Amino acid sequence: MEITLDGSRFEYRTCYQEESGLRGSFNDLAKTVFGLDFEAWHRAGYWTDRYRPYSLVREGKVVANVSVSPMDLRCMGKELHYLQIGTVMSDPAERGRGLIHFLMARVLTDWKGKCDGIYLFANRETLEFYPRFGFTKAREFRHTLPVQPSEGKGATVRRLIPELSQDKALLLKSCQKGNPYGLLQWEHNPGLLFFHCGGALREHVYYLPQYDLVAVAEYDGSTLYCHELLGPRGPELEEVLSALARPETEKAVLGFTPRAGSRCSVRPLLGGETLFTLGSTGDLFHRYQMRFPTLSHT
Repeated sequence: MEITLDGSRFEYRTCYQEESGLRGSFNDLAKTVFGLDFEAWHRAGYWTDRYRPYSLVREGKVVANVSVSPMDLRCMGKELHYLQIGTVMSDPAERGRGLIHFLMARVLTDWKGKCDGIYLFANRETLEFYPRFGFTKAREFRHTLPVQPSEGKGATVRRLIPELSQDKALLLKSCQKGNPYGLLQWEHNPGLLFFHCGGALREHVYYLPQYDLVAVAEYDGSTLYCHELLGPRGPELEEVLSALARPETEKAVLGFTPRAGSRCSVRPLLGGETLFTLGSTGDLFHRYQMRFPTLSHT
């Protein structure tokens, strides 16, 4: 479909990931704006309709984009169907012409009444933009708890290599079981898991055979950042974190919201990106002091 914006002609396109030319142009823009490259993810077969670009194309080049990801979530046993907006970007030469405004309006029109809520994560430069479409800021919360390393007590941690077939199969099996410790879980989206675990976090994926759990975790001095735990329900969360801990580890920061019963301190999540929601989603997060799992971010 052709449209005219600010005196220029553009082609409006969606879901074109199997067209190599446009996909390559999309990747070029993503690398320029965010330093991201989706090509390896596509070659591995993970770019499905769970990630849908809405783009404007000029002379065969993607110059603006808003992507959407239908998200299946589960909170306290209840299924929730949300839409996450991400990869909002435009060519520097085309900014200020209303291209993103057009795409945002199109997304909201297409998805009106088709999901339980819509959300996105905004950087500091766009905090004034999204309220124009009815989005409101919502506060997320960070959960931290002290950790006593269990080194020497039989704890075993093995790093997984997602490119290896046996490790990939283990990761997929664990993904299907979800996070047994999470209050809010994301489901049915292995592609999103491999976007992170095959990309920026590929060296931070571990397996704890004694619990049959996969952990995605990073270490920074005395702090363990546990982004995700995947597998069957086993021991208490504190025991799992102790098994993951290194000798210098003193505390764990969770990338998910734990179920009731853990000895966490809870604080508002500050810095980085800001959550914006459309609908009543923000009320849910405030009531239960939650955060979207870090690996569910697109």
